[in-house]
Amino acid sequence: MTITTTGRSTASTAFAEYCAQRIFQPGPEVFIEGNPFRRPIGPPGTGDRDFSVPATEAEFLGSGQLIAGRALCNAYESDMILLPAGGLAPVKDDFDLFYGDEVRRLRDRVRPGLERYAFSFLDDAVPVPPVRTLEELQEYFLTEVGAAGAPADASGNNPAVDAAAPVAGTMRAITECRHPEEAAALHLIQLALDALTEASAMARNLGGSYGVEQSELFKIFNDEFGYGVYGAKHSTIFKEMLASVGLRTDLHAYWNFYLTSSLVGVNYFNWLTEDHRGMFRYMAAVTYLEWLFAQGFADTGAMLRAVYGDRVDAKYCDEHAHIDVHHGRMTYENLLLGLARTHGELVIPELVRGIEDTKLLLRLGDADFRAQIAWADSLDDATRAGASLASAGRDDAVASTLRPGDPFCTGVHDTDRLIEVTAGEVDVYAWATETPHRLGRGDVLLVPRGRLHGLKAASPEARVTARTAERTSHDG
Repeated sequence: MTITTTGRSTASTAFAEYCAQRIFQPGPEVFIEGNPFRRPIGPPGTGDRDFSVPATEAEFLGSGQLIAGRALCNAYESDMILLPAGGLAPVKDDFDLFYGDEVRRLRDRVRPGLERYAFSFLDDAVPVPPVRTLEELQEYFLTEVGAAGAPADASGNNPAVDAAAPVAGTMRAITECRHPEEAAALHLIQLALDALTEASAMARNLGGSYGVEQSELFKIFNDEFGYGVYGAKHSTIFKEMLASVGLRTDLHAYWNFYLTSSLVGVNYFNWLTEDHRGMFRYMAAVTYLEWLFAQGFADTGAMLRAVYGDRVDAKYCDEHAHIDVHHGRMTYENLLLGLARTHGELVIPELVRGIEDTKLLLRLGDADFRAQIAWADSLDDATRAGASLASAGRDDAVASTLRPGDPFCTGVHDTDRLIEVTAGEVDVYAWATETPHRLGRGDVLLVPRGRLHGLKAASPEARVTARTAERTSHDG
């Protein structure tokens, strides 16, 4: 699948104009409620970024990928109908801007270059196995899902979930945190990026005429939408799960807390469905995920009950643990193998590529999330580490003054950074908490590269400096 390029000067100008739109600039709120059109891309100066050179796999968690991920999410979702649950009247001007001619014009100019920047690394990072025949595809797929912990039975069927199976590593990492509810909430927030608009990307592949596979995909879409019953719609029961543990249910209320890997992963599926040359990768990726989701959501449900007890409404997890057993079988037989039977060896490499891309994005996403909760769970330790490294930081300090009403936006650094408070007090948001980590005058926080965080003044005025940390192999 070819990734279209754009000229640097044209794309850079358009991106600066796109970021300058009022709805894409940060406001003072940490959590954005009642307005699905306000979605900041980055702090002042973000529009000056150059995206002409694609990010590498080593730069997957860099600031460029986060910014590109937010902009692409905005671009893709401007093709979806989004309305606030509380009514449109208070945000009608933002609605008109989000869907207006100027934003759509700029969106169409910046998207190809941002896609090239964000996804080109997959061409180099994903080795595609030499699978060419239907029989090889069957053997390859069943081996891959088995390696991922979702083995097939002797007939190639997706088996029922094992409720007694050991909980997966990431779920266990959440339950073992010092602050397990914060970690579990951050996990739910990553799911919310897609779950609150569930199957909207899939909907782009429902039109047209491409045979039996089209009807099979529609069956899955119908399940996701609760067969037209709003209370059974998967996004509805996901909201109920969020509400049961006290989390906000507005679309993108937690915009500031989507990790870089979550944005890239969800954008990948929107990219494949926006450009229909990606349909074979998409169908294979969906097949692979549907096969894994049954056990994955059983594990998630077990984790949520361990963390929140009886108050969590985990019906969403239970529903997926049940229905995705069937979706796994349907997609394997009627999408993956169906397309391979109909179109032959011409499309099999693309089907395999979709699975290999998804495997890599899942691996990178899991590592990103686990690193984030490990750091956010130990900010006292990170503050002590910052103090010990303070005298060894580079002489490249950037000073800033913060006030409580200033625009708030999370971000990541491309190097390890030392954040020092030189006056006042500052709250650090490393996950979507109501009780952020407080830094006082003289405190220094070590922020590892790629770790999402935001700063907000906790006093009438606070001054901070940020500089590059010099770390040795013995540092944490």
